[in-house]
Amino acid sequence: MLHSMKLGKGIVRPFTHFRTLRSAYRIKGSWWRLFLLALLAFLVTAATTFLNIKYAGELPEYAGLASSEKLLFVLSEVISDGILAILVFLSIILVGALLFWPFFQDVGYKRLAFIHSYGVFILLIGMILQLPFIMFLHEPSYISPFSIGVYIDLFVDDSFWLYFSYSLSLFFVWLIIVQYAAIYQSTSRRRGYIVTWIIILDIVLAFAMAYIRTAF
Repeated sequence: MLHSMKLGKGIVRPFTHFRTLRSAYRIKGSWWRLFLLALLAFLVTAATTFLNIKYAGELPEYAGLASSEKLLFVLSEVISDGILAILVFLSIILVGALLFWPFFQDVGYKRLAFIHSYGVFILLIGMILQLPFIMFLHEPSYISPFSIGVYIDLFVDDSFWLYFSYSLSLFFVWLIIVQYAAIYQSTSRRRGYIVTWIIILDIVLAFAMAYIRTAF
């Protein structure tokens, strides 16, 4: 049996879409969709970087440049951040699957990487929906009204905890639901075990991403 990667259907109707994943001997259409995910990651991150510079003033050194140097500065930041985003989202897929694998070995590493691709798609949708807020609120991209960070920000002034709390958003919950639907239909594990480990491992990944972002 074949199982086709359909990102849109998978994130909207996960319990239907992933029904054939466990019995599939081959996954169809994944490579070119992964290429499109990489392209989308580059474009969305590039747009986010540009808006951060233009509206949120996230890079203050930009304001001190001569007009002839500003275009080159923006282009270098946009391109470098876009390329970095591809590497980051690729790491989420490959390293995330590796982190999940010891707890869901019957699913298999390849299927877990496949499932994490849908999670990346959800995160990119969140980034797209965040773009208007950068323009209208003049706030950097990590400050998301879709997350609990807007409340944590009132009491905490630590950059690590702010980055972490802003990652706990509606899209984070959506990602967990899709992962649960896919893994539940691909393993013989109990529901409680699946839910517990998905939440723990996704929080660990969110911690790691917040640490990397604040430490480097």
